[in-house]
Amino acid sequence: MKIQAALSALILVASFASARQNTTRRLHVADAPQSNAENASTVYTDTIVSPEAHSVDINGYDKPLRSRREVFFVTNNVTDTVAAIAYTIKYYDTQRRMLHSASERAYIEIPPKETRQVNKKSWDPQFNFYFVRSAVPQRAEKVTPYEVTITVDTIFTR
Repeated sequence: MKIQAALSALILVASFASARQNTTRRLHVADAPQSNAENASTVYTDTIVSPEAHSVDINGYDKPLRSRREVFFVTNNVTDTVAAIAYTIKYYDTQRRMLHSASERAYIEIPPKETRQVNKKSWDPQFNFYFVRSAVPQRAEKVTPYEVTITVDTIFTR
């Protein structure tokens, strides 16, 4: 009798434990839209700035022959914090023939009057080129020197 009661209790507990649970969340109702009077108090400012001369300075570019990364420095000369820059980088051989060009965006936060380093993936994955002002290994054969120009297209400020 005790075994039968224990078995019944065990079956009863097991049936409650295995009962289906509803894990679906209830429908979320969005808040009512704000009236136009409340929206009128919100002021949006343009955070995209067309760069003027020397708003942002770029200098110190480097890419040694066997490097997978390119590095340059960006100096913020405006009174706002720079959140990102869009720039175009062009690569030339020593006869000023264009080898490659790319437009990219660097997400870097630069407070006013400060400088930050930008580190980007190299355009030369086969290590055939080196920047003219970089050190060249003595055993390097059949490698081509190149020069760059970097122009800032857009400044994104906070």
